[in-house]
Amino acid sequence: MRIAIPVFGNRISPRFDFALEFGLFETVGKIIMDRKDISCEGWGDGERVSRLKNLGVDALICGGLPKHLRDALADSGIRVIPWIAGNAEEALALFLEERLDPGMVICSGRGKGRRCGREIKSQN
Repeated sequence: MRIAIPVFGNRISPRFDFALEFGLFETVGKIIMDRKDISCEGWGDGERVSRLKNLGVDALICGGLPKHLRDALADSGIRVIPWIAGNAEEALALFLEERLDPGMVICSGRGKGRRCGREIKSQN
């Protein structure tokens, strides 16, 4: 399975449409086999969707994104887990364990996968 995460350093970028880089993870079962970092600087909205589709991405873990992009990604066959905040690799581990829910805040150092008492609410 290929999973893309828009990143800012080691954290999930707050916005899919403004991220400058994606982490592209190749997984087999619950094991991360490979990670590639892909620059997406200068990519427009449509290009982000089409490139992820062409890269064979199955799922996208991301922060915020507009409804039209969420719909376009879904129409391209990409599963979207939106409104996630925190460490990218910890979010990926939770996804692979089927414990990542939309709106989850990943709390490093205070209980991996805790919601920190709040969820991010979609504005769309």
